[in-house]
Amino acid sequence: MRLPVGPARFLKTQHVIAAFVAATLGLSSTTGFAWANKSVTLVVDGSSKSVSTQSADVASLLSEAGVRVESGDLVSPVASAPLDDGAVVVVRHEVPVTLDVAGQRLQLRVLGRTVADALVMAGLDPTGGISTDPAVDAPIYPGMTISAKDVFYRVAEQEVAVPYETIVHGDPKLPVDKRVVVTKGVEGSAVRVWQSLVSGGVEGTRTLKAETVISAPVTEVVRVGTRRAFRQVVPADGRGSGDDGAARPYAPPITGKTILVEATAYTPYACGVDANWIAWRRRLFKAPAGWGVIAVDRKVIPLGTRVFVEGYGYAVAGDTGSAIHGNKIDVCFWGASLNAPTGHASSAQRAAARAAASRWGRRRGVRLTVLGG
Repeated sequence: MRLPVGPARFLKTQHVIAAFVAATLGLSSTTGFAWANKSVTLVVDGSSKSVSTQSADVASLLSEAGVRVESGDLVSPVASAPLDDGAVVVVRHEVPVTLDVAGQRLQLRVLGRTVADALVMAGLDPTGGISTDPAVDAPIYPGMTISAKDVFYRVAEQEVAVPYETIVHGDPKLPVDKRVVVTKGVEGSAVRVWQSLVSGGVEGTRTLKAETVISAPVTEVVRVGTRRAFRQVVPADGRGSGDDGAARPYAPPITGKTILVEATAYTPYACGVDANWIAWRRRLFKAPAGWGVIAVDRKVIPLGTRVFVEGYGYAVAGDTGSAIHGNKIDVCFWGASLNAPTGHASSAQRAAARAAASRWGRRRGVRLTVLGG
């Protein structure tokens, strides 16, 4: 009896296909696994091992390896970095230790492996003659206590004078530049407590730990006159003259918008320039000779504005300053008066300018008139 030919051929074909599919899947699985695996070196707290992994980034590798990382621990590269074949990943955990320095116990979390690392973290030089228990090269472990010897805190007290402040008020009832001391200034006193760390016989930087005021300073209050007698005649040629008919620098009538300002004083020499700077600013803003220069906040008084400042005189807004904001001005002295030479200043002229600026001080409630406004 003959066996059926068709079914026999069909079964044989099925076996061949199944074997082919299985072999293909096996090859794909083998080649895919070999392609995805990476050989990585993992170093945790100084202990190194090779790891074969399919992790895509550092965080996945650490999770796969069971390495816990908390805030403050060191991970390099960072956890989000992609992981490449042959990479080296370093993890260093913080180690909590207690450092006893001259009776003061410091709680430290050290990214290191030895007592020396703990000393460095506390700001101490392990090579500076410090004796420790355990020794500086001993390994650290969580919860250990390190005692630093030959280290102590030096405390020193110092009595110091506390300078008083001076407040100057402009007084229109007094003649210009006349000074009346309303309240005499008195220096105060205080005790400052300084602390420094002495290590191996070498004293470190002193730190101010406390300051106690023994007696408070008394602020000096001064009234400075701003009243100025002024009469002028302005002839057709534009040059002013006084009552004696002598020529004076051009002085327009004092009319315009008046504002109250706080006025301080400075010299060009304090800014590193000479008196010829005054002549240059006058030319820049077309101000007549004999006029002063003031520093302004140009949001309040634009540069180039011509003004009259009570107690100072005619001036041009020709300068600015980092401390000049709002209704505040700084009047400039380059000599004893606004008629001082504007070339190279002698030492005597410089001294006179500094004296004039000092006499001016800080005046509040000074009337400033924007000419023609």
